[in-house]
Amino acid sequence: MRRFALLLLAGASSLVAASPRTLGAQGFGVYEHGTCAMGRAGVTAARPCNDGSAIFFNPAGLAGFSGNHASAAVTASAGKGGFTDDFLNHRTDLDNPVIPVPNVYVTHQFTEKLTVGLGAYAPYGLETKWPLAGFEGRFMAYNTDVRSIYIQPTFGYQVSPALKLGMGIAYITSHLELHQRQDLSRQVIPAALAVPAGLPAGTTFGAIGVPNLTDFADAALDASGTGFAVNFGGIIKVNDRLTIGGHWLTRKHITYDGDAVFEQVATGLVVPDTIGACPACILPGTPVDAVLGPQFTGGSLVDGAVSTALVMPPQGTLGFAYKISDSWSFMADWQYVVWGWFSEVNIDFENPATPDLVLHPSNQDTHGFRFGTEYQYSPKVQLRGGYLYHGGASPDNFVTPLLPEGPRNEFTIGAGIEMTPKLHVDLAYQYIKQNDRRGTVNTAFGNTGLYQFSANLFGLGLSYTF
Repeated sequence: MRRFALLLLAGASSLVAASPRTLGAQGFGVYEHGTCAMGRAGVTAARPCNDGSAIFFNPAGLAGFSGNHASAAVTASAGKGGFTDDFLNHRTDLDNPVIPVPNVYVTHQFTEKLTVGLGAYAPYGLETKWPLAGFEGRFMAYNTDVRSIYIQPTFGYQVSPALKLGMGIAYITSHLELHQRQDLSRQVIPAALAVPAGLPAGTTFGAIGVPNLTDFADAALDASGTGFAVNFGGIIKVNDRLTIGGHWLTRKHITYDGDAVFEQVATGLVVPDTIGACPACILPGTPVDAVLGPQFTGGSLVDGAVSTALVMPPQGTLGFAYKISDSWSFMADWQYVVWGWFSEVNIDFENPATPDLVLHPSNQDTHGFRFGTEYQYSPKVQLRGGYLYHGGASPDNFVTPLLPEGPRNEFTIGAGIEMTPKLHVDLAYQYIKQNDRRGTVNTAFGNTGLYQFSANLFGLGLSYTF
């Protein structure tokens, strides 16, 4: 312990803003972009809803959408879950708030064949929040917030009685916040200081007596970026009962610019022995926080500009809609998201003392299967229901507190109600049951516990014809 304080002088130098480290290895898709569609499990490729949400689900669906329409909807997602570690069987619950996901669409029919629209929706985003107290995963991430809004002018054109085409160009505005604590005991002591102190290179601060799970810094990244993507699709009418359709939303590599902020966290430790030659020595009882403090004013933990990049991956659907009778329809979609485009993530810090990071995520593409039905119960009431399954983007060896996602089964019900000839209300409920999945709170030790997650989603939408 005699060299304890001398080695602490370099402790903070090993902290970089690692909070984005796992982001690229997670899927963060959002698929509820209209309450009508939500009620039938998002099955819309061949038969989009009449609320303008075709702007996202399949732009070709705007063709033949007569009149002028405006719709607005919000989905409230109430998720719950937690992590149970293998060693103490201790469970930490998520501390997520209720998350609202809005969408807005406006459409206008110019001619019998041409309809245009403008929509705003959020196909990618997440928020995960864990309590700081007692959760070891806070050293990977305790709060992550990614929001990407797509604002998309769109047209749909009726090429022939059997063929509709559509396309939109989406302007993307995206914002991310990432928060992480740093554990002093896990930091490697720089060799230039470890060797003169008689310690081999690679020695951690934990090896010289710093207790495990010692918070000494809080790292936060706040950044924004913009870009453009193309959304296009088509619908083929095979006969009076069967239609086939699909759409594709292109990928976009978005560069984020913002700030990295480092705050010192009190360790409560003191120097045990005299360090160095007096009168310039560090005396016993000196707070370790005072020894570390200069790193936050002139070292690698100085606030500064940071830039990084994320890929908003391409995604598409292909499906069919079949009219069983005049009042009852059945629909099914296959959805494909190319999460594998996350091949490299660079994190660049303006502060030369803070090392840049080059990350190599290992996402895997996901497939989703959706089944929905719609029944015209009365002239003013439609009933809906559906089921969907989709896989997880995170590989088995990298399921983390940032987004402990996995394969999911989801069940939906909904209703559409005509309040007046011009005003239509949609309601929907969705239950998400994610498969329990083993994961980690520290990649150095592999998967050491079980993540569990489920959610209740409630949707409300209003559509107005004018």
